[in-house]
Amino acid sequence: MPNIKKGNNWGFTLMELLLVTAFLAVVSLAIYATFNNGIKIWQKINVQVAQEDLDIFLEEFTVDLRNTFKFTPFIFTGEKEKVEFTTLVNSPKMHKYTVGKVSYFYDSESKIITRSAWDFSQIYEGRSSEVKVLVKNVESLKLQYYFYDKGTKEYFWFDEWAKEGFPLAVRVELSLKDNGQINGFVKTVGIPVSN
Repeated sequence: MPNIKKGNNWGFTLMELLLVTAFLAVVSLAIYATFNNGIKIWQKINVQVAQEDLDIFLEEFTVDLRNTFKFTPFIFTGEKEKVEFTTLVNSPKMHKYTVGKVSYFYDSESKIITRSAWDFSQIYEGRSSEVKVLVKNVESLKLQYYFYDKGTKEYFWFDEWAKEGFPLAVRVELSLKDNGQINGFVKTVGIPVSN
């Protein structure tokens, strides 16, 4: 006679349920750790580092100053927090580098350094320039201009430049706030076409 079992005997034992629960916990923990590490890496990559912005600003400032030249319509003018001069600029209209004027300006209220660039056609037509924010969280900026006095045969640093021609160099002193800490930086850029 065949063996007939009464009742419904299919299901999971307590041991099987405990093993599956432990396995699911381990897999869930591994997935969570992977996603959490991925998010942390993504956040670190996408955080703008103030030092990188500062390096880009100083490099762009150096290139512009070293490419300056005498061009009659524009003169070199400098103040403590702003400098304007002729240089080669990328023209959006002509799609190449051409004669233009740049202005670097520190806005103490917004704590940013901006760069404005005009090509000659923009100046002639009276159009506004493209203003680009270069550095944020700048606590202070001071520009100084190096001058050689031929009469006294001495060198001087001036806070403003209103003379004809070019200074020998421009010194940039700034304080930058990064991660709650204020760091000071100084860079001096020589001008090849100076008097």
